Amino acid sequence: MTTAYNQLSGRSIERVNTLVDGVFAIAMTLLVLDLRLPAESAESNHALWDQLAGLAPQLAAYALSFTMLATFWLALHTLLRLCSGSDRHLVWACLAFLFFVTTLPFTASVLADHMHLALAVGLYWFNLAMLGVCLAWVVAHVNRARLVDEEGQPGMVLVRRRLVLAQALYAVAALGALLNPVASIVALAVVQLFFVFSPRLPWRV
Repeated sequence: MTTAYNQLSGRSIERVNTLVDGVFAIAMTLLVLDLRLPAESAESNHALWDQLAGLAPQLAAYALSFTMLATFWLALHTLLRLCSGSDRHLVWACLAFLFFVTTLPFTASVLADHMHLALAVGLYWFNLAMLGVCLAWVVAHVNRARLVDEEGQPGMVLVRRRLVLAQALYAVAALGALLNPVASIVALAVVQLFFVFSPRLPWRV
């Protein structure tokens, strides 16, 4: 009975995509909740401007994290689109990935409040690294279970290359926190801009 159940569960790739979209939508929405003005009301334009300027770290963390989530959503969406089907192991790999999607609003909030601390940058990078590890798990299982046909294999190669490049660049940027946490955050933002605009390179990624 257990074997039969395991063979039946998690077979709908459409349901996986629906869950992924829902979790990403909620996580992206939660990011903006960290943008709050002080409790006291501003009595002048100048005071309001000062309050808005004080939100600069939160705004920076929000913009960085929103585009991070968008990049990872695109990566998983591209990967699942190449799959001809699903199984329970793929579902659990995606659920592990989504677990770290839901923790990003927390690590982004810590980063926004402690941009001067290397530990905050390290925690944020660890979140990104675990997203990469879980995505690599999805890629490995998809290949092992042969859920992608021959026609989709070139796409799988591109996904793997992009994943390795992204995680390598994130790690290098995060290491800079040992010298200057703020500069490390700027480096992460530059890396993220690269993946947002995806310029043409001499090699395919």
